[in-house]
Amino acid sequence: MISTLLKCDFHRRALTTLLALGAWLVLPWQALAAPPAAAATPDAATPPAAAAPPAAAAPDVPLAGSAEEAADAAVRDWLARRPLSFDRLSGLDAEQLCRELPGIVTQPPPPAGTDVNLDDRVERTTPDDGDERVFTYAASLAGGQLDVVEVRLRPGDAGWEVVRVGFRTDPNLTGVRAWLQTPAASVTFVALTVAVLAMLFLRGSPLRAWLRRTRESVREHRRLVVVTVLALYGLFGLGVLSGSTLPESCDVAVVQIVEGAITSLGATAAYGSGDVPRAAAVTFYENFIVVTLSVTFTLASVLGVPAYIYAAFSFFVQGVPFGLLGGGTPLQVLTLLVVLVLELTSYFFVVSGGGMLL
Repeated sequence: MISTLLKCDFHRRALTTLLALGAWLVLPWQALAAPPAAAATPDAATPPAAAAPPAAAAPDVPLAGSAEEAADAAVRDWLARRPLSFDRLSGLDAEQLCRELPGIVTQPPPPAGTDVNLDDRVERTTPDDGDERVFTYAASLAGGQLDVVEVRLRPGDAGWEVVRVGFRTDPNLTGVRAWLQTPAASVTFVALTVAVLAMLFLRGSPLRAWLRRTRESVREHRRLVVVTVLALYGLFGLGVLSGSTLPESCDVAVVQIVEGAITSLGATAAYGSGDVPRAAAVTFYENFIVVTLSVTFTLASVLGVPAYIYAAFSFFVQGVPFGLLGGGTPLQVLTLLVVLVLELTSYFFVVSGGGMLL
């Protein structure tokens, strides 16, 4: 019955609409995190951006000519792109949407107001870039703010392929995320872990008192907690099942988006270092400090309703990539399941706490 439902056209349309909504909601947050961008260069060889046809993503067709000419063409194409409306996104089928998602999330089109000087091209290629060529251009944004546009190209069989085009970002971590990569952060996390374990066994410790009050609250609102946890697990499971019905072309899109997200958080460097305390510190900060305290707990404190709305949408979408997973040894699958249960149950309990306020 469930498998039949998942294959029906209504389900596919609903899933496409939800993914489109998620992609569409990303755009305002990118506008807050990045400087406003914009239009086309007033260049004799470049038509005005306002007259350019709408486009959703950077062209997949290799660019002919020299690397410099290909970079200029990539900038023109990027300036000609227009944001896709929610109506248009929701009208795409799953395969088309998966082709568009990486560009929407990681390389959003520029809003109106930017001017790029194609004559101010500077090559920034370094030995670390391998066979890629990197170029930057001076750009002015709406309101006179200055910025830099970066183009990355790699050689292909039929010409130059665009790896990335957009505003230049600093790949280096800053603030707390940079500190989490240091030995001091690893030592601090290990010390914190030992302190927590000690308080678990120390009678009269504040931690044991908090846990006791937590158990009392859970017993008092047992039905609410059970319904909340089961409902959110059900939504996450539905996301997993939905992801398993997506076409194979979506695998690449999901991998690109997830890799971009964890790299920006410093998780890729931490996990690749082989330093377990370092990786654990980065994970703890993201899962507990950012997601649990800053987002879920804050929303749950506002009478609970915002937390339920956020959690319902968030955990369904987070389940979709897991539906694309395949392979793995029994030990790997078991480890993944244990980690998922611990992590998800923790989030769901925080949401339940918000329900207790209703």
